[in-house]
Amino acid sequence: MRSFFSTLLLLNWGLLLVLLALAAGVIYIEDFVSLQIRPLLFFAYILLAIFGTFNISIYIARKITDPLSMVEKKTKEINAGDFGVELSSPDIRELANLTSSINEMARRLKHQFLDLTVEKEKFNYLLQNLKEGVFAIDRNKKFLFLNRNIDDTLITKNSQFKDIKSTIKNKELLEFIETNIKKGLEARIEFGEKNRFYTARIYPIKSDAVIQLYIGVLLDTTEDKQNQMIREQFFQNASHELKTPITSIKGYAETLDIKLKLADNSNEKRFLDAILRNTDRLIRIVEDMLTVSKLENHKTTLNATEFSLSQLLDNVSQSLGVIYSNKNQTLVYKISPPFLIKADRLLIEDLLVNLISNASAYSPEGSQVVVRADSENEKIKIQVIDQGIGISPEDAERIFERFFRVDMNRSRKEGGTGLGLSIVKHIARLHSGEVTVAPNPTGGSIFTFEFPQK
Repeated sequence: MRSFFSTLLLLNWGLLLVLLALAAGVIYIEDFVSLQIRPLLFFAYILLAIFGTFNISIYIARKITDPLSMVEKKTKEINAGDFGVELSSPDIRELANLTSSINEMARRLKHQFLDLTVEKEKFNYLLQNLKEGVFAIDRNKKFLFLNRNIDDTLITKNSQFKDIKSTIKNKELLEFIETNIKKGLEARIEFGEKNRFYTARIYPIKSDAVIQLYIGVLLDTTEDKQNQMIREQFFQNASHELKTPITSIKGYAETLDIKLKLADNSNEKRFLDAILRNTDRLIRIVEDMLTVSKLENHKTTLNATEFSLSQLLDNVSQSLGVIYSNKNQTLVYKISPPFLIKADRLLIEDLLVNLISNASAYSPEGSQVVVRADSENEKIKIQVIDQGIGISPEDAERIFERFFRVDMNRSRKEGGTGLGLSIVKHIARLHSGEVTVAPNPTGGSIFTFEFPQK
């Protein structure tokens, strides 16, 4: 197999030798022909040389163009997804190497295409059988994909490649998607449609810092919502039902304590004191349960007024003075008076009472509980800092759940209900804010309540 250069050189030298041999022949026979024939002989020689050169040029061109035409046809077939029959190898080395590379590329692309097809089918099967509804939207706000688990009361069936405005039936969902496509942000929303409840999430998918499409996930949360409503109703009903008998038990126990006038060191007196002590704790639990139920059922209306936070803390300090003075603790608040905020005064007082009493309960004797507040970027930030046992990252995720305790033994000893931080969380949400916990670098925990200044 020769290279293109050697083939071209060989053919040209071959043509040259033929022309030289013909020229020698013409010169030789020139002496044997008449003068009238000689011009014709030279003219025939020139025609033969031109014809030979032309044919050699065509032959050389075809040696190049024919294989190149086959290569062009093959690349078009590959581009169309038809990997077909492999190219035959030409006689010219460069073209043979080219066809070999194209054949190898076609084989590799064929395998990759088959692998991608299998992966696509797997992915499609997975998406179609997910519990959640999944959809994809391109930058032109058209659906690229929808799985079968999307309720047709929300999005019309068979809406692929159609505009979202003409196919999304739920107005709240449509507004949510359009708003976040415009912003290019990840977002989440809960909404209802007739008697069902849904959670929707949307995620932008980027390539080279440019959003290429949006993935949406729809989850039917009706069953969870109904179970939650049943639990909350039971929680509320149980709280109301427990309040009357517990109050009655306390009343009878106090009456016995007054009437019997038992000696302080008698067993009967200790038993009666235990009944009263645990009854008080039950009353606190029931009151906190009623408070949580009221907050969770959105029965609390915010009564926002402007007031001095430092003055409110003076009141809280007086209310809780017995609690932290029994442990020889000090309450310090670092606030520049009057530090006016606009919020629901009673709810903020409940929040501070729960955070400060919680900080005192988990801090050792002789320690400090610090309250700090500042305003930044139109947000109010209130922090309660203790020097207690601290909270692990695992517990920090659950600390605001109902009845969750970091230290069960200490909670029982201090008489905690396990509902204080849950109440704090709901009060924060009512103020469109949030409450978080972080470790204190000097030991203990920092609870931060942050909400927008109205």
